[in-house]
Amino acid sequence: MSKVNKKIFRYAGLFMITSSFILTFLPTNSYACSCVLPGTPEEELEESMAVFSGKVVKIMDKNKNNLIQSSTDPIAVVLEVEETWKGMDKSEVVVHTERSSASCGYEFSLNKDYIVYANERDGGLHVSLCSRTALLSEADEDIHALGEGEAPKEEVSVDLTNTNNHSVYIYLAVTVVLLVGVYFIIARRSKR
Repeated sequence: MSKVNKKIFRYAGLFMITSSFILTFLPTNSYACSCVLPGTPEEELEESMAVFSGKVVKIMDKNKNNLIQSSTDPIAVVLEVEETWKGMDKSEVVVHTERSSASCGYEFSLNKDYIVYANERDGGLHVSLCSRTALLSEADEDIHALGEGEAPKEEVSVDLTNTNNHSVYIYLAVTVVLLVGVYFIIARRSKR
């Protein structure tokens, strides 16, 4: 193999490695959430798996320290249940939502009170921006329409262990190993 071909293979390998890293970290297009307007409080009570009011006591974002984040990353929110209208009898509950409203996630704030309309997804309760979930201070129509709820019957304390998600680092390590392997294969072939 000539010196010119060897150089071409080396530059091609370096180009592939560099391109792979650049393309991995470039932002991609995202699309905004699109919702059908929720029904009346009575209709949404009927359609939802659980309807309750509560105060946010903890928000767990297992991906918050990752280099790569997505608006669809799951967020776990622990609420201290104050009043329940349907499907909730525990004093604390975990609901899940997406990280951002861009992916129809409901953006809860710590120590704020909410009325929550949740549905079942993947074995847990899920809250969407498209539901009637709202700050309790802005839910007068819902509170009036739903009437007086009940206090939760079962006292529980939810324990979310904050485990760090190292999947991004594993992904990067595998990518680096694969790219280095490809580079050495190309370099070895160019020496022949």
